[in-house]
Amino acid sequence: MKKIFLYIKLSLPIFILGLLTSCENSDDESERVYFEMTSTTWYRFSPTAPAPAVVNGTTYTSFAYLPGGGTGTATNMGNITTFFNQLAYTSDATVPQPVPVGTLPASVSLIPTLPVLGAPLPLIQAGDFNALTSANTMLQIPASDGSGRVINSVIFNSSGDALFTTPTSPSVITPVSPTRLNLTGKLTVVGGRGKFANATGDLDLTVFFNPTNPNDAGYNVEGWIEY
Repeated sequence: MKKIFLYIKLSLPIFILGLLTSCENSDDESERVYFEMTSTTWYRFSPTAPAPAVVNGTTYTSFAYLPGGGTGTATNMGNITTFFNQLAYTSDATVPQPVPVGTLPASVSLIPTLPVLGAPLPLIQAGDFNALTSANTMLQIPASDGSGRVINSVIFNSSGDALFTTPTSPSVITPVSPTRLNLTGKLTVVGGRGKFANATGDLDLTVFFNPTNPNDAGYNVEGWIEY
C-alpha cells in the first residue's frame, strides 16, 4: 500500500506538468485549415498616367486601375464581401483601348480615393465603393504589410473577421472569348482582423471578367491558411 501511495505521490506532479504543457501548446498552436472563397463580382476601370511596368524582365506599360468587389461565401466565414484592386499593364498603350495582358497588385485601401468621373460604366460610379468605406472604419485595412507588400484584397464578414491578401507574383490574363478573360495568380495571406488577425497562408487565385460587361465577373481563391 505504501508503494502505491509513493507511486501516486511521485507521478502526480509529472501528470499535472504534462497537462499544463499540453494546454499551453494547444493555446499557442495555430490551426491549418483548407480555405475556399467563391464570389460573384464586378469591376471598374480607372485610368491612370502610363508608367513603365517591368514584369519578369520585360517592360510593359501600366495604364489603369481595375478595382472591384462582390459577395459570396468562404470557409469558416459564411457569407462574405470582398474588394480588390489591381493595376493593369499592356504591351501597347498607344491604342485608344489598350488590351491588358496582366496585372500588378494595387492597394485596396487606395480605392476610395480613385475619382468618380461622371462617365458611363466601366468607369467608377458614385456609390460603387460605399460599402468598402464603411467596412474600413471597422477593419482599418492597411496599404501594405510589415514588409512592404501591397495588400490588394480583403475578404470579410459581418462579424468583423477579415483576411488580407497580397499577390506573390504578377497575375496573367488569358483571353478565352470576346466576352471572357481569365486571370490566374498566387496569393499569400498577410493577417487580417478578428479570428484571422495573425493568419498566414497561400492561396490560388482564379478570376474571370467580361470585357464587354463590367458587372459580369468572378473572384475565387483556394488553398490553406493558418490562424
